[in-house]
Amino acid sequence: MRGWRWLAPAIAVLLVVTVWPIGRAVWTSLSSYSLTSPDDRAFIGVDNYTDVLTSRTWWAAIAVTLVIVVVATVVQLLLGLAFAGALRAATALWPVTRVLVLLPFGLLAIVSAVVWRDAVTTGFAAAWFRLDAGSFGSLVGVTVGEVWRGTGIVTVILLAGLTRVPRSLLASAVADGATGWQLLNRVVLPAMGPAIAVAAIYRALDAFRILEGPLLVDEAGATIRTAPLLVWTTDFSAFELGLGAAMSVVLLVVAGLLGALFVPLLRIRRVV
Repeated sequence: MRGWRWLAPAIAVLLVVTVWPIGRAVWTSLSSYSLTSPDDRAFIGVDNYTDVLTSRTWWAAIAVTLVIVVVATVVQLLLGLAFAGALRAATALWPVTRVLVLLPFGLLAIVSAVVWRDAVTTGFAAAWFRLDAGSFGSLVGVTVGEVWRGTGIVTVILLAGLTRVPRSLLASAVADGATGWQLLNRVVLPAMGPAIAVAAIYRALDAFRILEGPLLVDEAGATIRTAPLLVWTTDFSAFELGLGAAMSVVLLVVAGLLGALFVPLLRIRRVV
């Protein structure tokens, strides 16, 4: 009983900041609620969910969002592993570099979205790689901006996992004749497994809510409809709060399924 007294305030705060908003969203999603006619609100059951789940536009937006999530997460993990290995070797520079690698993540997401949108659609990247200002070039800009913003925090997480690998263990493996691939696959990655899982799940779910980049691109005329952008336009352009709430709930369920899928996929086991 004494333990519950300490846990009660934290549980109360958790209920206020999570359960109440989610419950409110679910209740709103079961009604036809528009800001243009707030007095005409009525309970309609699961009609909003039916409209969302049978919409080709919605599932196309989910597909675009998943493409961004998968590409951004994989690239960030690869870059983060490379940077973490380099930073572990350069221990004298770590106090300075840990600030530098986190600088992109500390900037406002809207700032990085503007920078990379302009770079890929009309700036140096468009000229170097001959990208057009249409949907493909804008999609590349949005994805690159997300990679640039999140690679630093991934590097820090992976570096924390890399420090769990004792140098003596690495030296012993090398002395036993382990190749570079065996060293990575049988020693380093299994020890870093929890850190890799945390970094991948965190960045995947964070990228899944991407809004700033697609919103800026959409305003510029190049349409990249992600699921969060559809929720935004439904709520703040069409003012259909009931339908927007249903989209939010479905998006939350998809994000939960995505996180549940990542957990078994990221279990790194020792290869015998």
